[in-house]
Amino acid sequence: MLPAVRLRPHWRGNYFMGAEADAVRVAVFIDWQNTYKTAREAFGWRDYPNEYGNYSPYQLARILAAGNDRGTDAQLVRVAIHRGLPSQRHDQHGYAANRRQAAAWIKENPEVVIPRLRPLRYDRGGTPREKGVDVELALGAVEWTLMKQCEVAVIFSHDTDLVPVVETLTRMKGTDCIETASWAGQYFNQRIRTRPPVYHHAISEAVFDRVETRVNYAHGT
Repeated sequence: MLPAVRLRPHWRGNYFMGAEADAVRVAVFIDWQNTYKTAREAFGWRDYPNEYGNYSPYQLARILAAGNDRGTDAQLVRVAIHRGLPSQRHDQHGYAANRRQAAAWIKENPEVVIPRLRPLRYDRGGTPREKGVDVELALGAVEWTLMKQCEVAVIFSHDTDLVPVVETLTRMKGTDCIETASWAGQYFNQRIRTRPPVYHHAISEAVFDRVETRVNYAHGT
């Protein structure tokens, strides 16, 4: 049996706290570095300290799971956070900060929240690059959908490289099995657009404020 967060018809703070046994199972797949950077861009924080743009994947996933009029009929079964992991040899501080952040994510719900950390690649000049993160995210969404571990997969990213996986799943399973999500600022409209279109969650700054975790994980504060 899959561990899940069940969304019941009562609230604690801003979030539903449970769901019925026959609820729609929702899995959320997050492209972390992409969504962190685009939050800073969408909401005007590019020149602010690094902690601006950090958010709780778990709390945001709860909101996405209840979206598209699912409300109390949603069951959050997985929050997969895909990101690059700095090399301990090349970047000890970045490695430690990354691990602290991942531990904080897991602590919110160890059975549902799963960080997928893929080692960064370094070029000859020592510049790190993410390689394969979007591919792993896409494969995760395909696996969970085709293996019927969820009825709905939500891909949270602004990376247009993920368009093919969304369109492939719609061809195989229909438009109801896959959704997309992105930040939506007053002057920011970057998002994944597919043919045929699927349901899209436009996440405003007001919603970001509800899930923000303004922590500098390099220092743990």
